[in-house]
Amino acid sequence: MKYCLCLLIFIGVFKAYSQSVIRTENWEMQLDPEGYIKQLVFKDKGRDTIPFFRQTGKRGPSFYAEREGKLQCPRWTALGNQLFRTEVEGVECELAYLSTEKYPAIQLTLTNRSTTPYQPQKAGLKLGIDTYMDKYPDWFDKYFPTLMRNEKTHFYGYMQTPRGHTLALVCEQPIASWSVDYNLGYQDPAPHWFMGHRIESLNLDLLNCLPLPPRHPQHLYELKQGESKSWVIAFVNIGKLSDLEKGISDIVEIPLIDLSRTSYTSGEEATFEIWGEQPQVEVVTDNGMLLPLQTARIKAGRTQVKVILPRPGLYQVNVKSKGKIAEAVLTVHPSWEWVFRKARENVRRYHQKPTSHAESWYGFYSAFLAARYFPEEGEDGLIQDYFELLFQKLHDTVRMEPLYYKSRIQNTSTTIGMLVDKYEASKNIRDLERASRLADWLIGFSQKENGAYYNRKTVYTSVIYIAKSMLELAIAEQELGKQDRKWRERGERHYQSAKRAIDQLVASRGDFQTEGEMTFEDGMISCSALQIGMLGILQQKEEDRRHYTEAMLEILNSHDCLTQLRVPDARRRQGTMRYWEAQYDVEMLPNMFNSPHGWSGWRAYATYYAYLLTGEEKWLQQTFNAMGAFANLIDYKTGQLRWAFVVDPYLEVEQACSADKKYDFSDLSFGNPHPCLYDTRKFTIGEQYVNMISDWQTVNSQDNDVHEVFKCMGETVLTNAFLIERENGEYRSYNCKIKKVGKKIEVIPDEKQITHLHINLKKPCVLSFQGKEKATGDLKRGWLF
Repeated sequence: MKYCLCLLIFIGVFKAYSQSVIRTENWEMQLDPEGYIKQLVFKDKGRDTIPFFRQTGKRGPSFYAEREGKLQCPRWTALGNQLFRTEVEGVECELAYLSTEKYPAIQLTLTNRSTTPYQPQKAGLKLGIDTYMDKYPDWFDKYFPTLMRNEKTHFYGYMQTPRGHTLALVCEQPIASWSVDYNLGYQDPAPHWFMGHRIESLNLDLLNCLPLPPRHPQHLYELKQGESKSWVIAFVNIGKLSDLEKGISDIVEIPLIDLSRTSYTSGEEATFEIWGEQPQVEVVTDNGMLLPLQTARIKAGRTQVKVILPRPGLYQVNVKSKGKIAEAVLTVHPSWEWVFRKARENVRRYHQKPTSHAESWYGFYSAFLAARYFPEEGEDGLIQDYFELLFQKLHDTVRMEPLYYKSRIQNTSTTIGMLVDKYEASKNIRDLERASRLADWLIGFSQKENGAYYNRKTVYTSVIYIAKSMLELAIAEQELGKQDRKWRERGERHYQSAKRAIDQLVASRGDFQTEGEMTFEDGMISCSALQIGMLGILQQKEEDRRHYTEAMLEILNSHDCLTQLRVPDARRRQGTMRYWEAQYDVEMLPNMFNSPHGWSGWRAYATYYAYLLTGEEKWLQQTFNAMGAFANLIDYKTGQLRWAFVVDPYLEVEQACSADKKYDFSDLSFGNPHPCLYDTRKFTIGEQYVNMISDWQTVNSQDNDVHEVFKCMGETVLTNAFLIERENGEYRSYNCKIKKVGKKIEVIPDEKQITHLHINLKKPCVLSFQGKEKATGDLKRGWLF
């Protein structure tokens, strides 16, 4: 490291006033007598306290090792001068607290003093930073493990709080892997455990058995006899996430690949930056072909790279700088039409099932959207007939209410949304009639005086997004209401119901509730933000739009800590960090980060609404990055739909591998069948896509929730083009190309179904789009076509 940390073990520039306190002008670290950090306080970039666990068994940093299924986490022995030692199976571990004026660090040294090689499943550090988010408002100051990035030659990552403070973790030596400890949840049925919804700790796995993802170091699976290895891990106070690369580059010389944009169209020029001295850069296609590049030095330590990406697929970026190696992934997404046609094909391949969970029949969203824009009479007819079969099995069609699990009101709101999409595809008014009656039932059954929709005593407004589905219905009804008083009254009734529920969310100021275990939960936050944002764009008065915009942005910004906003990997960019869905969706244990997962679509709605409300391009760019990641959930080579991308680099998993022979796919099945109720298979996965199981598992599995990303795609980018004029006069287009013809600007959509154009301009002009021509006049931001 630039400040020669390894020389500062005993001679520091720090001022050590006692064994338990290390101080500089910028930070203060408090240790307990046994060598664990009690807390870390940064005084620069805004005072911030990093909380550490105080309970025995969770304190950190702790050396831990796991071998042959046995976990050991021995205590430290103090040696003086902030130096501690412990031992496991003849492997000695020394911990030293280091310091510079700017940041604290720790050095860990492992020495194998045994007579045989040491090959653990994993061995490393439990950091002890308090990640346990269990109650409001405490969770706003907890650090979520947002990004951990193992490269072959080094490691970096960051943890972030909902308030937006960012703590980077940096190591110039390679680290094998990382992991988190997930909490257990509940038994159902005993003795089988489902995992919980909280994270207990973050681990840096200095040694880890193979296989590991190819980007990781491949040699850190053992420590030979007499061998010693050292790692220096710095805690860097970044402050704002936008300063991540600069903050890391200020202290270490590792290459960082800064991708503000990760998703492109065929033949488009990709642009990104490298932080690092004299980098050697290459971009490689998925068949190993090198692409020609243009590089330009921006300033000392920063290089701009430009490259044309010719066709749909994944492109690997490789960088070398001063002996260090870094990798990134860019993507060219297929046409949105191709995505929707393939999504519809997969609706039939991966069966939609009548169960207690709407997630198991979520594919109808993709099918009805595809039928609307890309009709195929035979295929669409088969899917609609099957929808009718499931609808009648799950509903009392006379009273028009659900037959089962009525308190799972998200099932009903989801069905309402599907009926609206089905109506818009086929224009069969019966679909909207059924949706309207179901909405009336849902209001009577679940909406309380405070406006919220409830499942018994728990607010469920933001469980999937009850109010958004109600607004989607109201918009369709209001369109008919222009000619029919009956529909106008229905539309107003359902709009007001949704507005009351959303106003309750606004008033809650982040004190939301959700399904399952309470935590700072991805969907609870993103669904609250998106519903507030959607209501905001429906407002006519500027003061009302501003009111909802401010409320939405406060929530959406807090969600940053749960989102992959900086990962240099287009497969994962904008994915949200869910981690308890695999057990229900694909019958796989234990917990794992699924990102992107179907529910990542919820944040993408919110960023789309944020752009429409604010005009800030970053929100639109986030939306399109998300769409590129979502498109890759369908294999661009085979057209096969995958359930989600797993972020964890090394997981020993167990998955059900046999179908329930007592059921057929179209039979009613309820509850969450535990994976261990069936034959299972154990294997290892890491940083990869996981396949669907609804093609072979007959009972309730919820992997079809992946179709939420396509529903989101249908609303945000399938038919919409965007034109932005930046402050410097440069034009930036999304889903379209532009060509200047005299004083006129011709906007050429990328695909034929793109029939709407949103503008965000600084000065008036004349625009040509889809054969039509309009002067923008006083309209600077909004829908022109």
